[in-house]
Order: sequence, then structure tokens, then C-alpha cells
Amino acid sequence: MGKIDQVKANRAVNFIERICTHVKGDLANQPFILEQWQRDYISQLFGTIGAGGLRQYRTSFVFLPRKNGKSNLIAAIGLYLLFADNEPGAEIYVAAADREQANAIFEVQKQMVLNSAFLRGKCKIYRNSITLNGTNSFIKAISADASTKHGFSAHAVLYDELHSAPNRELWEVLTTSVGARSQPLVLGISTA
Repeated sequence: MGKIDQVKANRAVNFIERICTHVKGDLANQPFILEQWQRDYISQLFGTIGAGGLRQYRTSFVFLPRKNGKSNLIAAIGLYLLFADNEPGAEIYVAAADREQANAIFEVQKQMVLNSAFLRGKCKIYRNSITLNGTNSFIKAISADASTKHGFSAHAVLYDELHSAPNRELWEVLTTSVGARSQPLVLGISTA
């Protein structure tokens, strides 16, 4: 079992709470203050360090009932991985059983970036991607067609509504694309 590096844990929590925002409803444009279970989850995910000082956890599954903020959570994690994880040439893919669902998370990410002058100044926003200025790093929403995803070198895979995937093809292609990374993260989120 790894040990908790509180600095790394706090860095992820602070990024989300200080930079990310809610994007819809009564809390729109307000800071994304994590609930205690979310704070604990983020701290464990990014703060648990294994051998060699790297993140211990490479794969994580979160199952939540509907309307418990999973879209905001997965969106904020993706932004942290792009803007603050310091992975050269980070390829972060937002996937789901269909492009519409993947775009739902990506649209939350875009709005979070638009809500933050700090983030806006560090990237360019396109229809299906956000690219970090001066790097080869990006977040991209992708379709569910697994046959076109070979050749990726993912630093992170954010797979939404995993339970609705018609088969394992896309999951397999994406999860095997992380092999060249030293501390990748594959995150599956689904409705409980």
C-alpha cells in the first residue's frame, strides 16, 4: 500500500476548488467546492504514492446515483490532468457509449475553462478539444467507434456511463493505449 503525499493530494483538491466552477443551475459560475466524499476520493486518487514516487492508482471506478454531480467531478479531474499534472504531451480522452454523452462531459469542461480567466489564457478551445498552449497536450471528446482509436497514447481516459457501453471494444482499445505513460489514469464513472 502506498503512502499519502499530502502536498500532491492538496494540489489536486485546491485546483478543483479554486479554479473549477459549477456550470449549471443555481450554482453556475460558483466555485466547485467538493463534498467531503469527493475531497477524500480526489486526495486518495492523486495523493496515494507508490514505488518510485508515482501515483499508485491507475484505474478507478465511481458508481453514483443520478444527479450526484458526476459530470462536474469527471470534468474537473480531466482539467486537472491537462493543466496541472505536468505530463508532457498529455492525451486525455473523454469517452462514452456515444459521442453525445462524451460531448456532455466535454461541454462541462469547456464551460469551466470559459469561466476561468486563468485557464482561458493557457489554452485554445475547439469544437471537440481543448489544447494546452505551447504543448502537445489536449483533452478530446471522442466517438464510440473503437476501430478508429488505435494508435492513441493516452495519459488519461475519462469514460462516462460505462454501464451503457454496447461492448468492451472501446474500453479495451483505450485502456491499452496508456502503456507508454508512467502514471496514467483510467477513470470509469457510471450511474449506480
